[in-house]
Amino acid sequence: MAKLLYVTCNVRPQNQSLTLSLGNEFLEEYLRRNPRDEVQVLDVYRDSIQRADQDVLNAWRRIERGEDYALLAEEERRKMSRIWRLADQFSRCEKYVFVTHSLNLWFPAEFKMYIDAICVPDRTYRLTPHGAKGMLPDLGRKALHLHAGPSFVFEQEQDLSVPYLRSILRFLSVADQETVLLAGDDAEQGSKSEYETARQKLLSLARRF
Repeated sequence: MAKLLYVTCNVRPQNQSLTLSLGNEFLEEYLRRNPRDEVQVLDVYRDSIQRADQDVLNAWRRIERGEDYALLAEEERRKMSRIWRLADQFSRCEKYVFVTHSLNLWFPAEFKMYIDAICVPDRTYRLTPHGAKGMLPDLGRKALHLHAGPSFVFEQEQDLSVPYLRSILRFLSVADQETVLLAGDDAEQGSKSEYETARQKLLSLARRF
């Protein structure tokens, strides 16, 4: 039995979002094929993600110096507990599905906060004399990223969301990655042919993911 983490970052309701609609179809097909797998759903808008604020940075620094967790201030302990819970959830899973969209050539802030919460020193990576090194075991981890890029061009500038997530996942020992892209997320403006092409690809991936 595998553990799959399904992460969404979209403030729209599902019936107004191409990526959320497609992601839901993928998940239904995946569960039909893998009924015994455990799926954990995380909506970074709905499920409050702890920001890496000053309390968190202070706590990281003190823990790196060898201070006991019990000596942290109550607020620091509370925030670190929330971050560690997300990092531990990520490390326990072998499969990941990310359903996202672009906002000004990047992810919405809530998704970047989530990445900061799972990239934690001595939890998912460690600092060595040669730099940071991912420390999660190789479990044959795999990921699917369903992403809606900008629906219009920003002159010659390129959206950076997909390559950024690919780099983070490789760092965290997720070598097997698939990406499905759409041009825009608005269900009323999106291309029906593009939607159907993405849908067929996702259903095919669900059968072997």
